[in-house]
Parts: sequence; C-alpha cells; structure tokens
Amino acid sequence: MLLRIVLLLLFAFAGLQPAMSDAARIELSVADIVSSSFSAKKIVATLLQNGSADLHIAELHMAGKNWNKVHLHCAGFSLSTEMAVCRNGKLDAAPDLPVTFNYIFAKQQLELRLAAGANELWQLAADFQARPWHINASLRNAQVFRLAALLPEGLPLPGKGTLNGTLELLGNKQGLYSVNAEIQLADVSFSDASGLRAGEKLNAKLQLAATHSQQLWNSRIALEWQSGELFWQPLYLHGGHSLQADMQWDGTQLNLTQARLNLAGVGSIQLKAKWDTSAKQLLEASLNGDNLGLARLYSDYAKPFMGGDTLADSVMSGTADASWIFSNGETQELKLGLHEADFVDGRKRYALHGLNVDIPWSAAQATKAHLSFNSGDLWGVPVGASQLEMSMQGLAFSIADASVPILDGKLLVHDFHLQHEHDAWRWEFSGGLTPLSMSPLSLALGWPEMQGTLSGMIPHVSYQEKQLKVDGALLFRVFDGSVVVSSLSLFDPFGPAPRLYGNLDMRELDLGALTQAFSFGNVQGRIDVSVKELELVNWQPVSFNARVASSPGSYRKRISQKAVQNISALGGAGAAAAVQRSVMSVFENFGYNRIVLSCVLRNGICTMDGAQANGAGYYIVKGGGIPAINVMGYNHEVDWNELLTRLKRVIKGNRKAVVQ
Repeated sequence: MLLRIVLLLLFAFAGLQPAMSDAARIELSVADIVSSSFSAKKIVATLLQNGSADLHIAELHMAGKNWNKVHLHCAGFSLSTEMAVCRNGKLDAAPDLPVTFNYIFAKQQLELRLAAGANELWQLAADFQARPWHINASLRNAQVFRLAALLPEGLPLPGKGTLNGTLELLGNKQGLYSVNAEIQLADVSFSDASGLRAGEKLNAKLQLAATHSQQLWNSRIALEWQSGELFWQPLYLHGGHSLQADMQWDGTQLNLTQARLNLAGVGSIQLKAKWDTSAKQLLEASLNGDNLGLARLYSDYAKPFMGGDTLADSVMSGTADASWIFSNGETQELKLGLHEADFVDGRKRYALHGLNVDIPWSAAQATKAHLSFNSGDLWGVPVGASQLEMSMQGLAFSIADASVPILDGKLLVHDFHLQHEHDAWRWEFSGGLTPLSMSPLSLALGWPEMQGTLSGMIPHVSYQEKQLKVDGALLFRVFDGSVVVSSLSLFDPFGPAPRLYGNLDMRELDLGALTQAFSFGNVQGRIDVSVKELELVNWQPVSFNARVASSPGSYRKRISQKAVQNISALGGAGAAAAVQRSVMSVFENFGYNRIVLSCVLRNGICTMDGAQANGAGYYIVKGGGIPAINVMGYNHEVDWNELLTRLKRVIKGNRKAVVQ
C-alpha cells in the first residue's frame, strides 16, 4: 500500500516536471489518502535539486497495523513524463534493505527491487495496463523477521529464517481474482511473548492456488512440513507431516471441502469442515481415519491435553479406525475401533493387552458396542481374557452383566450405567467377587503370603462430581472370618491427592492364619478388628479410631514366645512381658485370656490403650491358663510414624521381649 501511495504522488510529480529547473526543491503535500484497506495522513513528498527525493507520511494504517513518521529517501531520483526512477532508496523501517524501483507512466509498469547482504532479494514486477493486470514477486533468502511489522497483533512473531519462492497475482477491473504462490521456509523460528506458541528451525514448503469468481474464492493448499519443532500449548510436535486441502471462502464462511492430513507415525486423516468466521463457530465437520498408529496418536495428540490426569502416564500401541460427524452444534456420529491394542500405565497400576473395541455411537439411534481383551493386570494382579457388550442411547451407556477373571476367581459386574447429565459424568453398578485364592493374590500385591480365599458382595456403587460412594456395605470373607466395609466414600480418586472415608469391621479372623501370614509368631484364637472414622489422604492414614480385641466365645487361646516378643516390641520401650524368667526359658507357648490394643490417630499421634488399666500401664495381653503370661504397655501417646517403624521391625522379628 505504501507503493500505491508513492505511485499516486509520482503521477502528480510528472505534471510538475517543467518547473524543476527553476527551483531548488519542489514540495507536494497531500492531506490524506483513504481506502477500505489503508489510510495515510499528512503526506509530504519533496524533490531536491541534487537529484534526491523524500517521502514523509505522518500516520499510516494498513492491514490492522499503524506506523508513525514513515520516511522513504531516494539518493538518486529522476522523473520525466515517461518514467520515475528511484535508486539506492532507504526506508527508515529497514535501513539495511536498499530500495530500487522504476515506473513507466504510459504502460503502468513497475519494477521494484529490495536487496541486501547474504544474497537477500525481494523483487516485484507489475503491469497494471495489461488485461488481466498482473504482479509477479520473487523471494531469495528473504529474512522472515522483516514480516513481523506486517502481522496482526496477537500472532507469534518470526525471528529467524528465510523465504524462497514466487508469488503471482492476477486481476481485472473488479479486483484481484487469482493468486498463485510457492514458498519454501528454511530454518524459520518464531515465538509469542508468553513462550506458549513457538517454532524452531522449521523447514516447510507451501503451495497455494486461489481463484475468485461469482463472489467466491476457491483455493487449493499444499503444505509439507519437512522438519523442525513446534510448541503450541499443550502440543509439542516434530516435522514430517503434510496437508493438502481444498477450500471455499465467501467472505463469511470458510468451507473446507476436502482435506487430507498425513501425520508422521500415525497415518492419513480425511477432513471436511465449515466455519463461520464472523461468529467464530464450527457449523459442520467430518473426520475419517483408518489404520492409525495408536502409539504416536496417543502420546503426541491425546496425552498433552490430560495434564495431571491418571491416564497421562499411560502408553498405547496397536491401530485404530475413527470417524466423526458434527452438525447443528453437536456430534452426530462417532465410530471408534481399536485393533490388538495395548494400554499400559507407566506406574504399573494397570494394563490391558490385546484390546479390541468396536464403538458405533450415534446421537439419533440406539447402538451396541463390543469390547474384548486377552489379558491385563490391576496393581500387579493378573486379569484374564474377557469380553462385554455395551448398549448406547445418546449419552447413556449400560452393561447388563460382565464377568472379568481375576486369578482363579471372577469379578462380577451387574447393571452398570454411565450417563452425562448436568454437564458432568456419573456411573453406578453392583457386583461381587467369587472365591479367590489369597496365596497368589497376596504375592501379586507384594504382601506376605496368605492362605485361604477372598470372596465378597459389592452393593450399589456410584461416582458423581469426583466422588465415589458405596451405598450399603461391602462384604468379604477372608482368614475364615468376615470383613464389612461401610460408609465408604472416595473423593477425587483419579486426582493427585485422593481422600477416602469409611468404617472397617472384621469379625472372628483366624489368628493362626493371620499371624502365620505376617511372620508374627503363632497365636491361636480369634480376633475382631474395628476401624471407625477412617480417613486417608493420598492413601496415607491421617485419622481413625481402631481397636483390636479377642473375639467373644470359647476357643483355644495360646500365644508363642515369638508373638510375645513382637507384641512387647510393638508396645515400645516401656512395654514388658511379665512372667517368671525360669518359666519363659522352659515354655514355648503360653495361655492368655484376652488380647486388646487400641489406637486413636489424630494429628500424627496415636493414643494407645489396652484390655484394662494396671497402675500407669495397661494390659495388651491378659494372661490366662497354665502357664499364663501378661504383656504390659506404658506409652499412651506414640508418634504414628514411630509406630509404623515398630511394625516393620516386628515383621522382621528382630526384637526381644523384656522379661520381668
């Protein structure tokens, strides 16, 4: 547009040429020039007798940008009725880029050349009299940083790199009607002020062909991103991709009639879309991709949007088919297929192998999805092959029954429902666990080996607004006793610091099996465990009211020397086993009447108590039978971390009882 202003002034200068010999300088002032695409105010052009010329523009507005005090100086300037020539011109905005141009008035032909060091060249040739009129431009090692001043505000600004290529513009009386361009980007870098959108050493080739007829632009674009790095928060991508697209533009809507996007390591995706630019709204869209590589698709394009989500540490492999149809402001169809996929958590919390999925979702009609996998594991526990069918109706999903093998048992799921309401997802189900051998389960979880089986019933479980709740009680059988979990709720289970609340009641656990599993020594009898008002943060206890006590009833009650030693060690430095030293050296097992130990955890301190008080202390084990033994505790307040340390020592069996 600056060139256009210069040309308008040259026409005026041509009429003043006869007076040049009689004056030292000729000055022409123009109040302003205004059009729909640009404006210039307070324009002053000066022709000097020494053959130079100056053009000053106080304010220039163009392409949404403003410049003040624009100045072009031609060291050599000649003007006649035939042509105007500027030699060795200099723009204050680009002093290192000399400008040369000549314009033939009668033929309306212009040649413009901007050349600098490093073999840099911006060259333009225009013929405005020809039909059609045309402008041809060529670039050679053109430095991209020079374009920064022309870009709209808010876009990342180019810093380094070069452009090479050609541009052709054709037009008639109605205006521009054809654009053809072929540009090669070399080692281009750009960034915005925040650093959240940046490119480094980008090498790419752009081809554009566009024609205008009947108020409609038809364009074809081919972009080949050969190499380099791009960060466009949250995506971080490397080169190797390409795009071919056909588009239409009517001034209001941009219609992507056909596009093919080739993503390195992923595959080919076909796109169609219609975008309302004034409303900034997507009107229609469709997407199709077959045999897409899941590894790169998940790591490069899905995980960056997950932030600290649980799935962000996962990796995927296998292939996928996908199609998507969007209209009337919402998704109409979404079809997804996974083929022999693996889904593995980086923290080894879960894994699925040989996953095959067929999801033909439709907003207009009910459909069914099918899912199967060959194997998996959950926190190290092996999960066997399984398959299920899911009914889909809009944003409501349900599974009538599902059975998932876990070791030699099965996890049963009944009446699973997932639905979206009030801008949030909620789900619910009930189920059970068939008898599962404790020995392989405990070893898989990294626990001491336990005997017996685990089975249970799972009542109504629901999840909504980041909270998982159990309505009713979870019932399990373990160590020949019963386990009841009630008032269970878990807040933000997939977040960085989940919080769990609930109560735990264990009744008539077999002490022999329990103490054998944890190498505690041998205790014969039955035990009840009660944990009330349990609160865990990030799976670590912060508050509870716990009590371990002998079960009521008549049964054999015996305790070994090793168990006495460990219970004494658990009581701390003040605990003691009270029995005659001679008896302790003779007998390996003793009788007891009751075992009681309680802990109320608050603010990192465990307040402890036992069966009954005895002076300043309390009985942990109250003796009974022959020979009998008592174990006393004297510390009522114990640091929770210290108590955990004692438990670890007890399990290792490296502490001795204090005999009185």
